[in-house]
Amino acid sequence: MSKLDEFREKILSIFRNKEIRDKLWFSLLILLVFRIMAAIPIPGLPLDSLKKFFGGSDFGQVMSLVSGGVLENATLVAIGLGPYINASVIFQLLGSLIPQLEELQKEGARGRKIINTYTRILTVPLAILQSFIIYTILQRYGIIDKLEVLDLVNLISSLTAGALLMMWFGELISEQGLGGGSSFLIATGILAGIPGSLKTNFGSTTTNQIVVFIVSVLLVLVGVIFITEAERHINIQYARRVRSNGPVAESHIPMKLNQAGVMPVIFAMSLLSFPELLSQFLTGDNIPDWITNSLSWLVTQLDNPYVYNILLFSFIVAFSFAYTFVVFNPSDVAENLQKQAAFIPGIRPGDKTVKYLTTSATRLALLGSTFLALIAILPSIAKETGLVSSVIISGTGLLIVINTVLDVRRQINSMVVTRNYESYL
Repeated sequence: MSKLDEFREKILSIFRNKEIRDKLWFSLLILLVFRIMAAIPIPGLPLDSLKKFFGGSDFGQVMSLVSGGVLENATLVAIGLGPYINASVIFQLLGSLIPQLEELQKEGARGRKIINTYTRILTVPLAILQSFIIYTILQRYGIIDKLEVLDLVNLISSLTAGALLMMWFGELISEQGLGGGSSFLIATGILAGIPGSLKTNFGSTTTNQIVVFIVSVLLVLVGVIFITEAERHINIQYARRVRSNGPVAESHIPMKLNQAGVMPVIFAMSLLSFPELLSQFLTGDNIPDWITNSLSWLVTQLDNPYVYNILLFSFIVAFSFAYTFVVFNPSDVAENLQKQAAFIPGIRPGDKTVKYLTTSATRLALLGSTFLALIAILPSIAKETGLVSSVIISGTGLLIVINTVLDVRRQINSMVVTRNYESYL
């Protein structure tokens, strides 16, 4: 059987699986509802008001990314998954600081359910706060008129309701659809904006530039997939698990090259967009001149693409190291190995194991964070060098899309293997 026949048979086996078909149709139905809601305007906001103000700013890029690409229009789901993602990140980071949350994280399904409930609750005030900040900035710059109390409540309630609906859609897809719900919605929003960007770029591009662009994109895609899937296996042995032929049973600890995923990029972009947000928000006669002057100087420096890319690169590397050791705790892993009577060959249990795992995680984090930072700044470099006239997809967007596709692929393969296994029972 040729490779083409194998591929065709694999596709057919996927669509013969009722579970996969049901999940696929459910995900597409939620996506359709999301895109319809992305066309419903909010009373009190001009359709292009958010695009006019946030379109060219770094803060707007972050907001547009987590909204699923619908920030450009003042619609019901304009702020998207931003509050939910922020709430999730807050509880994930607090887990390493608050012992009670750390215990919940270790309790498995029950602990995750409780933390998810806390996350949903925190999403509500964050959505209200974000909606009010957007209104305040737009009103202060004269893009919209000052609203009456009832109109303001209507505006904030609409944006908050849209954010909560997006959160619900994401959870529905995670439970009954394909892939992670939040990343699925964000990825589809990113992909929806690519055709328009391609039309803009290829309209004034020579044939040689198009060829170079296509080859570069393919190389980047291969590199991102390889690094995303790459992991190091640290061999371990179990002293109490003895096989019939004598030697101890072996296993391994999988350590991904990029443990942190795309979160360091989102953190870094959010941090660098914060001065611009403050400079827009802190205006007026009551603000001291030294604050406004300092913020203006900082925003001017960040407008320089070289300064911005250097800072973005540095922050991504720093956040990657911090996030890696939040996700992977060498002390906890070493303690669990001891409890299971397991050990790393050639490494003594206890402090030696902790040191070995810390060194391994640090080296992987250095390589993974460097690659992550390069991918994040690559679109900006391509624009500055004239390879493209405008950024087609951000580095963060590319990572989210690829991680989502790989996640859907793993889930489908798992269901196909399970079905094939059950057919032999």
